[in-house]
Amino acid sequence: MELRKYYEKEAKLLPNHQKEMYFGDPWNRYRHRTRFLTLLKIMKTLNFKNILEAGCAEGYYLKFTVSKHPSTELHRVGLDISKGYLAKAKINAPKATLVLGDASNLPFKDNCFDLVLCTELLEHVPEPKSVFSELARTSNKYILLTIAGENLLYYLMKQLKLIKPEADPYKEAGHGHIHEMKINDITSKWAPEKHLKTLKRFVNCHLPIAFLQRHKIPTLLIPLIQFADKLIDRLPVAKEYGSSQIALLEKSPRQQQSEEQIT
Repeated sequence: MELRKYYEKEAKLLPNHQKEMYFGDPWNRYRHRTRFLTLLKIMKTLNFKNILEAGCAEGYYLKFTVSKHPSTELHRVGLDISKGYLAKAKINAPKATLVLGDASNLPFKDNCFDLVLCTELLEHVPEPKSVFSELARTSNKYILLTIAGENLLYYLMKQLKLIKPEADPYKEAGHGHIHEMKINDITSKWAPEKHLKTLKRFVNCHLPIAFLQRHKIPTLLIPLIQFADKLIDRLPVAKEYGSSQIALLEKSPRQQQSEEQIT
């Protein structure tokens, strides 16, 4: 299925997709809201006057984003491939500038955003490295990105061939994962190629939350699971595997100057 058609369909079938992820049932709050709050906390430490969110969907990050200096007027720009999602973003973030477009070909000049935000988009697109290159091109200071990675149990079961990847990632709304990725591959390989420095990297939610949710494990056990997750986080092997993976990257002034000279 063509990417745009899939997300137009998803926007219709899931009327409050981001709201359910960040403020819905306890399992969603455990995984998605943990990521949501972590990103907002990181952004509060950064000094930026404008932000681009590539793949903004319903605009919840554009709505809640606050910079290090909240008194500064923040210019918010959101881009998405779906008209349906942009219509929802207009309601959630009415002051934001919203653009219909493809993240692999961003319609913006080089170095024009202090912060480029990209949350769980790269695993959904056919050419994630091309999208990453566009994030690096348009960023002036920072890139803050997340991917939905493999949790530790999923990885082990896959190695033992006990599970197989989805044959059709577009079969159901709310899925659409084309690639299985690790944030470490981005920070150790792609980022240096673009002269980006990794400032922060987080990998958490090591346990199979979707599996536990699907098998109706009582939500009363979530505090215990969170505690177990923190213990697993101390294991070196766990640093690679978690369903929530986050990186904050910084663009070097040297790279900014070289791109400005080219343009």
